[in-house]
Amino acid sequence: MPALGLRGRLISQIPSSDRLAPLAWAAILIVAASHFAAFVDRSLPAVVAPLIRTQFGLNDTQIGLLQGPAFSTLYAFGLLGAGHFIAGRNPYRVAAACVIVWTAGAVLFALAPDYPSMLAARVALGLGQAAFVPAALMLLTAQDDAGRRARALSTFTTGSATGRSAALVLGGAALAMVAGRAVAGLEPWRAACLALALPNLVLIALLVWSGRGHETVVREPGQGLGDAFRLLGRRWRVFAPLLIIGACAVLMIQATAAWSPSILNRSFSLTPAQAALVAGAVALSFAPLGHLGGGWTLGSPVGRRFGAGPLLAAGMALALVSVVALASARGLPMAAAGLAGLTVGGGFTAVIALIEVQALTQPRLRPQVGAVYLAFVSLIGVGLGPLLTGIVSDHGGTGHGALTWAIAAVVSVAAIVGAGVALAFAGRRALDASV
Repeated sequence: MPALGLRGRLISQIPSSDRLAPLAWAAILIVAASHFAAFVDRSLPAVVAPLIRTQFGLNDTQIGLLQGPAFSTLYAFGLLGAGHFIAGRNPYRVAAACVIVWTAGAVLFALAPDYPSMLAARVALGLGQAAFVPAALMLLTAQDDAGRRARALSTFTTGSATGRSAALVLGGAALAMVAGRAVAGLEPWRAACLALALPNLVLIALLVWSGRGHETVVREPGQGLGDAFRLLGRRWRVFAPLLIIGACAVLMIQATAAWSPSILNRSFSLTPAQAALVAGAVALSFAPLGHLGGGWTLGSPVGRRFGAGPLLAAGMALALVSVVALASARGLPMAAAGLAGLTVGGGFTAVIALIEVQALTQPRLRPQVGAVYLAFVSLIGVGLGPLLTGIVSDHGGTGHGALTWAIAAVVSVAAIVGAGVALAFAGRRALDASV
């Protein structure tokens, strides 16, 4: 009998009672649509950054703080708390409550009279979204078939990627539509943010409807956050590389998404609306390719033959080449190509890392381990990506190219570190398979 390797040995130890029934695709799409909306709301500051920077006299570091740590710090700790308490609760009701809270945070951001109020609104948005992902993972990972689980998770993460890009497209379109005119006494950026929060009301109703008749699973022993940490501690040689790779991938994604409209606005003299539309069109076209491509490739014969490690390294390599193209671009087409490659490479890597973490975890602990994983990558990737880029930009000079070279520096370091760890992870997996 051929050797199972580490992943095979771990999965073979999962009790059959932990292998749950698959989730209907209609429910998967509703959950993915909610994830889409979450990322629309959290990504809107990237659209309006040029406008609020001028209106409130902010620098790039302050914009980076608004997009990164203000959202991610309590979001990450909220993820951990939610990962501990989510078991034994109706995940649909939890998800609906999350949408209500983060919608309130989005409205507060749109109406904020000053910068401190904006920071507070972003904190509220992060807290509202914290419990959503563990609730979603409880639903999405409730199946034993690895291929179906990979497709469900890649569909879910595609919702986040398209949400980021849709925020740029829809926000840019809204700004272009009002053409700098006030709407109901509100500045154009405030009106755009409020308009994009309204569809959340439909999602709340769909989640409540989907949860009708859904039986709450009784919480069993061994489903707490402490159990997740003990699992990660026992198998740290396997999980630690995935945590690092995932953090590097999310850092690249967040730095790119947060600053791409500003880069286009400054480097190519586009208006804020035009810059958001171009950046959003690129992301909307190529983000699904990265996320869906990662999930389907990992579950394909190619993925089964080579494993996750080489695929993770390939995604990082693509991001590195792409950011060099962006930094050296002399025209808008080359800059758009660089952004496209970054979008594909980052998404491809991020979804494979998440799928591998879930595949190596017993089903009953997947929401908790997923919460720990996402809390870590959010603290590093979401918290540091936009902020570090802003800090480097502020200290890199006053020219229009300072921001572009700042993102090139941040993304290059993340891609090199991630690729190195991915290759080491591939070597480790090859060694385990041969034992």
